[in-house]
Amino acid sequence: MYWGLQQNQATGCNNGELAPVICTGCSNNFCLTHRHQVDHVCPAYKPPENAMAEAAVKIQQITDRLDATPAKKGQGRKSDKLSAKVQLMKLKQKSSGDESLPREERLYLMVLFPMECKTVAQPLFFSHQWTVGRAIDAAATIAKITNRNNILGADKLMFFHASDGNRLGSMDQTLKSLLEKQHLYNGQTVILEYTPQDKDYLPTFNNYKA
Repeated sequence: MYWGLQQNQATGCNNGELAPVICTGCSNNFCLTHRHQVDHVCPAYKPPENAMAEAAVKIQQITDRLDATPAKKGQGRKSDKLSAKVQLMKLKQKSSGDESLPREERLYLMVLFPMECKTVAQPLFFSHQWTVGRAIDAAATIAKITNRNNILGADKLMFFHASDGNRLGSMDQTLKSLLEKQHLYNGQTVILEYTPQDKDYLPTFNNYKA
């Protein structure tokens, strides 16, 4: 149906639309630019009482949607970049780590701990200059879990991607190099688990919850 050019009732604006764009607050017609209540100074507009709280709720809603999506081997990291970006702000507010580290050097991760430890997941920060091995040692120390990485023949603590179960990287790789290759993102969730040294995949990754 052809409506004809609709008159725009926003003050000082001569734009029009072919279809009516009615505000539910004041029942007036507006162009697309002024369709939102805040843009045409609608008398019915009510600003949010707590903008930070509202933003936190939206972030949590996005995180919940991402967490609810099941991942398959090799496919989970497609959403890592977005979920890490969403989670990073929350991690910065409550992470534990070496307070002497410069803030610009800090890498924030949500760490899920070995099943046998029954330790609650913790947000931690590390230096991006550290190797994966050193970051694992730091995480084990903070969480007070047994670290057998220096014992010959024992299962080793290793980091795995929580999104798809793949190993994060070799012990001697720096976190910075993983960031540069986009094999890791600031704000990401990782699993710390005891496994044989040659294991590159954690098949039970879906069983870990933050």
